[in-house]
Amino acid sequence: MALSHPYIYMKLTNNSDSYVPGKDQVRHDGEYVLTKEGNKDFGEISQEIAQKIRRQAGKIRLRIGKQEENGNNYGEKHIERSDRLLQLRENGYENARDLVQDVAENYNQIYAGKNNRLILYKKNHNDAMIYVELTPFTEGDYYDVKTAMISRKDFMKNKKPLWEYQSGF
Repeated sequence: MALSHPYIYMKLTNNSDSYVPGKDQVRHDGEYVLTKEGNKDFGEISQEIAQKIRRQAGKIRLRIGKQEENGNNYGEKHIERSDRLLQLRENGYENARDLVQDVAENYNQIYAGKNNRLILYKKNHNDAMIYVELTPFTEGDYYDVKTAMISRKDFMKNKKPLWEYQSGF
């Protein structure tokens, strides 16, 4: 798949080599990936949830990031490495933006991760998760998406969530 610009990805149809212009184009604002609607914020950890998990509330953002051999990889480039991108597409996501937006808007569990990170988990027919880390920023701290993936159904079976959505039914 040839790209017209290293940071502009567009949705392809039926494995063709032609780009489909329009709303599915992944757009960026500086180092940030934008949602389908053009926002930097993909979701949030609300004040109510933050109090329950004893963490700071904050918006969830995805940066372009990096994927290099020396490690310390993160963001869109890390999530879209070739093996992971294939897995995303096999599970109905065109790209990192689509997966992150779905999980950030619809997570129903939060787990503690390593190094003070949080795992936002969306449990349903396609279990998926994003790993986030609170990042200080002059305009307000936010949760930076480090990675995202589709998970096995039993991936969290022996772990206790910090928070879980209760439907009230």
